[in-house]
Amino acid sequence: MSRRKSSILLPFNTTASKAGNQTENVSHIRNRKTPAKRRRTQVEVLETGLDENNLEVYDDLKQKMWSIYRVADLNNFDYQKPGTFPRYGRILSRYLVHSFTQPVTLQAKFLEKLDFKGFEGESPPVHIKVEDIQLNSPRLVYEGILFSAHAAGDPKIEGAAHLPVLLARGPITVRNKVHECLSAVFSSAIHEVSFPPEEMQWMIAAWSGFLNESKKSKEVIFLYGLPAKPDTIQCQYSVNFIKDLWRCIHDQDSLVVELNEVKKFHDVLVRHTYQILGLNLAAVPLIIYRTPDFELHATGKVKVKTVEFIPRILHFIADLCETRNRMDLSES
Repeated sequence: MSRRKSSILLPFNTTASKAGNQTENVSHIRNRKTPAKRRRTQVEVLETGLDENNLEVYDDLKQKMWSIYRVADLNNFDYQKPGTFPRYGRILSRYLVHSFTQPVTLQAKFLEKLDFKGFEGESPPVHIKVEDIQLNSPRLVYEGILFSAHAAGDPKIEGAAHLPVLLARGPITVRNKVHECLSAVFSSAIHEVSFPPEEMQWMIAAWSGFLNESKKSKEVIFLYGLPAKPDTIQCQYSVNFIKDLWRCIHDQDSLVVELNEVKKFHDVLVRHTYQILGLNLAAVPLIIYRTPDFELHATGKVKVKTVEFIPRILHFIADLCETRNRMDLSES
């Protein structure tokens, strides 16, 4: 069932300080809390410092809607031997063909990518493509990029590649089949990643000071989903309003964002909306956050439109995937 959308354009001339003084009738977000020992208390915001001569590294990521997955270590994944990647492509192709009940003509390819800035390590990124070669012109049906965490401190497992993050896109049925086959080929496990409210709040607040206006868009959009109903509520702010609000809370010279700053930022937004419209959105789940630079979905999807945001987003996602993988190991 599709959701109905209610678009709400908030006044841009209302100051954040005025909204911040209204504290009554605002409840806190109700969600399943992370245990205190695992809860994030601060985040260091990455200074991108992109190499203008090497921007093609990010071309495969920009302007595409990616679903995020976390991956356990890939066993017997070898970068060193010549011809290894073509062989992996042939093996995955055979697995895929046999995994479908109907006849398919799929061809998989493994390609080594250049390291993303800040992710340099023993396991360089890997680009996976699956094409339908039935027609004269091959059609891309799956694309995935595996890369390492930027600060993996765990000892490396001999004979295994540590690539805990997978960005993937393509029809969900093909994606699921590819991931099942990858797990079988490399004795690994691949899990979907979603963004709980707490993580969405961190990302929204930490990157607010870097937002840019574009010719096509000068607004930031929060899309809320009403539980058990097909309706959505869309709140729209100007980019400058969001940036000014964050500057009132966070010292722009500091690269470290604290938990209390994140909470204050979102509390002010909730109070502001309640004061202007009488809507209390504190307990309403945020499902999409859209800016001129990037788009986040609570279901674990991301689309980046501005190159400078790619390293920031990748670092946060990598840390999230690495943390959840460690939690799985500690609980097993």
